[in-house]
Amino acid sequence: MKFDTAVAAQEAFKRAQSAGELDEDLDLAIEAEERFASSTGQDSIETYEALLKICETHPTATAFLEFLIYTTWNYVIELPSPDRFKKGLELCNRYLKGTAGKTDKTQLKQVHELRHSFLNGLGRTNDEGVEEYEEDAFAGGD
Repeated sequence: MKFDTAVAAQEAFKRAQSAGELDEDLDLAIEAEERFASSTGQDSIETYEALLKICETHPTATAFLEFLIYTTWNYVIELPSPDRFKKGLELCNRYLKGTAGKTDKTQLKQVHELRHSFLNGLGRTNDEGVEEYEEDAFAGGD
């Protein structure tokens, strides 16, 4: 990868905070992110699940979703599992479907690159829709 996913995650989390994406759940998200960053084992799993739950209650929280994509990649690197690769792919698909043309090109490229990495982690190099996302990610001109 041509970028640091840990740094990208922190930048996305800061954008989510400054944009007010999480409303009343901001303190809960900050606490969960801090716990996740310093936890291992079952606590790590529970905290990651809490972050996913926050994301589900805020479907328009684009920067927070991006944060979770990067976080999922970091998580899958430490604890590889097909379920985590699938979750990462699902999050990427949701992001790309909902934000194409509405967010920064660099962020789109990074998420797109991670999507391919999640696919590779599942033993797949491509699937239906990849080309569609590629075209959508760069629509709208330079």
